[in-house]
Amino acid sequence: MLIGAGKTQYKHHNILTWMLVCIFLPPLQTLTTLAADADKTSTKDLTDMSLNELMDVKIYVPATITEKNPMKVPASITVITARDIALTPARNILDLIEIYVPGALWMNHSVGPLPGIRGNLVDRPYKFLVNVNGVNVNIKAHYGARLELLNWELNDIERIEIIRGPGSVTYGPGAIGAVINIYTKTGHEAPGLEVGGHFWDKYNSVGEYISYGHDKNDVDVYSYLSVVNTQGHTPDLFANSSSFASGYMGHPGGPSAPYPPADYFADYPSEPQIKAHVDVHLKDNWRFWTRYTTESHDLMQGTAQKYLIDGEYEDFRQTRYRHFQSVLENQSPLDKVWSLTSLFSFSSIDVHNIERHVTDDIDDIQNCKWIWSENEYSTRFMFNYEPEDSIISAAFGFEGSYDTIGPAWGTNKDNGLRLSEAIISGPSSEAYGSGTGLVNETTANYFAVGNGWETLSHAFLGELNIKLTPKTTTIFSARFDKHSYTDYMFSPRFAWIYELGKDSFLKFIAQRSVRMNTQEELYINHELGLENKPEILDTLELIYSGKATENLSYQVSTFYNQNEVIAWDATLRRTDLVGTLKTFGLEAETKYQKDNFNIGVNHSFVKQLDWKLADEVTASGISYSDYYYNAGGGVIINSKGNDLSNWANNATKLFTNIDFLDGKMTLHGDARIFWGFEGLQDGLDALSDAGIPAGAAAQIQDVERHHAYGPQATGGVSLVYRLDRFADVTFFVQGIPLYGDNKRYSYSSGFRKNYPDKTSWIEEPIVVGFSYRVKF
Repeated sequence: MLIGAGKTQYKHHNILTWMLVCIFLPPLQTLTTLAADADKTSTKDLTDMSLNELMDVKIYVPATITEKNPMKVPASITVITARDIALTPARNILDLIEIYVPGALWMNHSVGPLPGIRGNLVDRPYKFLVNVNGVNVNIKAHYGARLELLNWELNDIERIEIIRGPGSVTYGPGAIGAVINIYTKTGHEAPGLEVGGHFWDKYNSVGEYISYGHDKNDVDVYSYLSVVNTQGHTPDLFANSSSFASGYMGHPGGPSAPYPPADYFADYPSEPQIKAHVDVHLKDNWRFWTRYTTESHDLMQGTAQKYLIDGEYEDFRQTRYRHFQSVLENQSPLDKVWSLTSLFSFSSIDVHNIERHVTDDIDDIQNCKWIWSENEYSTRFMFNYEPEDSIISAAFGFEGSYDTIGPAWGTNKDNGLRLSEAIISGPSSEAYGSGTGLVNETTANYFAVGNGWETLSHAFLGELNIKLTPKTTTIFSARFDKHSYTDYMFSPRFAWIYELGKDSFLKFIAQRSVRMNTQEELYINHELGLENKPEILDTLELIYSGKATENLSYQVSTFYNQNEVIAWDATLRRTDLVGTLKTFGLEAETKYQKDNFNIGVNHSFVKQLDWKLADEVTASGISYSDYYYNAGGGVIINSKGNDLSNWANNATKLFTNIDFLDGKMTLHGDARIFWGFEGLQDGLDALSDAGIPAGAAAQIQDVERHHAYGPQATGGVSLVYRLDRFADVTFFVQGIPLYGDNKRYSYSSGFRKNYPDKTSWIEEPIVVGFSYRVKF
C-alpha cells in the first residue's frame, strides 16, 4: 500500500555533558541537507543558515507534516547529498548508508543484502521503508525495502535522507527500523546535457548515463537514462558443510569443492541494470514523473556456488527486480491559511527469484521459489492549516490504495506465479506435482490462488503543532492504517522541542511504530482464519543538537526500544511473532565544515537489554540469550550471552573532503570500524558448549583461527580532478582493509544443526576504478 510521504513543502552546553561522558569523545554527522531558495537561484547547507534565513526558504522537512524548521525535526536524521554521492567510493545506496549513517551496516543473506540500523536487522529488509520523491517503493508481497538500494549508477539522485528509527506515524506501517527517502534531481538542479560513466575493477562493472535538464518559463524538465553491466567478482567465500569441511568455497578441502562460489554482485544473466526517469514540474504546483528501474543480485551465503551447466560453471541462484512507477502531484492553496496536496500513483513490480537448480532453464518455475508481480493504484490528499503569526499549525490527510498480486510480467498464472512455500495458481500450475521443485496439496502452506488476489488499504493521519512559548514547541501526531486482512493499526507520537539557544535544541520523542506483515503472510493467515497482528515498536528518544562554533556542529541522541518482533519462524516456515526485544542505544556525531574542508565523525553504541522468545518459539536469529534447540545427535543448543546476534555493538565512522588547487581537486577519505560482534560469538560458544562431534569442534577452531567476529575496519579514498567547470574525472579505491580481512558477514538465522552451518562471510576485495562527467 502507499505509505505516506511525510513531505510537505513550506516557505519560509551543559545538558550535553552526561551524554558525552558515556562515549568518550563524541563521534557523528549532523543534519545537513540542501535547501533551494524561493526563486530557485542557489543552494546552501541548512546548518550554515540562520533561523531567519530558514524561514524564508522553500524546503522539505522530513519526519513531520507541519514543522517547517528543519532544526526542530522530531527525529534523528542523516542526509547524504549529491556531492557526497559523487565523491564517495560506494557501489550502491547500501554502501553509502554504511559509510555515513551512525551504526548502520549490511549483511549478506540467501534472500539478498540486508540493511541494519539501530540493531534492527532480520531475515528480510521489511523493517525499512524506501520512498522515491515521497512515494513508497517497497516490495510488499515478500521482500520489503529492496528497490533502488542496489543500483550502481546514482547520478540522478539529489539527496538521500535516512530517518534513523521509527516513522510509521508519518510514513505508514513498516517504518520500524528506518525510513530511506530518495529525492531525484530536477531541471534546476541539473540543467543542460550531461553524460558520464564509471568503471569498477574486480567487479568489471561498466556504467554510462545521460541526463538533460531544463528550467525556464515555469516549466522544469529533467530526464535521465543509465545502463550498467556488472560481471561480478569471484570472492573468497568462507563456509562450513555437513561433511565437516570448513574453508573457502572452490578451494581444495573447502565446502563443495571444486564448485567455485557464485560471482558477487553479478547481473542477472545477460540483463544489465537500467534506470530511466522523466520529471516535469509546471508552475510550481503540478508535477508528473515516471520511473523505470531494474536491479539484481546473487543469493550470497555459505552455499552460494556456481553450477555445472553444459560443461561450464555458471551463476544460477539469483533474483531480479523490475519496477515501473508513474506519479501525478498537485499543490494548491485553498485560501490564505489552507492548502491541499494531492497525489495519484500507479506502480508495477516484477520479481523473479531462482532458489534451486532443478533444470538448466533458469526461467523454469520449478527453479523458482518466488515469482510474481504486484500492481498498485494509490492516492493521497493532505490538507495543511498554517495561519500567519499563529501559535498553531495543523495537517490531516487520507491515503488509499488498491493492490493486486498476480503472475510475473510476460507470464501466465501457471508458469509465473509462486510465493511462500507453496502459493501457486493450482493443479494446472507447472510447479504442481511431486518431486524436487514441485508442490501439491500435501505441501506445507499450500494455497491455490488462481490468478492471484487483491487487497484494499486506507489510512487517516493528522498532526497538531503548538508553539507553547517562543522557545517551546509540542507536536502531537497520529495515524490509523487499515488493510483488508487487518484491524486498524494505530501509530501515535508526542514530541517536545525546546530551543536552548541559537541553533541549539533539546528534543524528546515518544512514539509507537507498527509494521503489518507481508502480503503473502497476511493472505495465508486470512485463509487460515488467524488474526493478523502488527509488529509493534515503542520508542523513547532524547536528542540534543547544536553548534559549538559557526563551523562545528554536533548531535547526541539516546533511545530505548521495546519491539514485539515479527521475523522468520523456522518451525512454522514463515514469519510470525518470535519474541520481545528491548534495546538501548547512544549515537553521537560531529562535523566541522569550512569552504574548502570538512570532516565528520560519528559513533554508535547499541546494546540488547533483554530478549524473550514468544510462547512455543524455541530459537530465533535475533539473539542467543534465550535459546533452546535440539540439533539432533544429543546436541542441545542452549542460551548464551545477552547480545544481538547479527550486530556490532560499537561502530565508529569518519569521513572528510578537502579541496585544493583553488578547487580544481578534491580528496575524499572515509573509514568505518565495527567492533563488538558479541552476539555472533555467543552463537559459536553456545554450539561449542552443546557437546558437538569432533569434526564440528574442528570447524569452530578453524573459524576462530580466521579471527571471525573480531574488529573490522575498512576505508575508501577518491580524488576528483576538475578539467574545467564542465568536466571532471574521479579515481577511487574502495574496500581498503585497515584492520581485519574486509569480512562481509552473512546473516545468522540461528544454529539448527550440530555444526556451525550459519558461520559464513565474504572477504570483499580492494577495488580501484574511475568515473567521469561532462556537461554541455
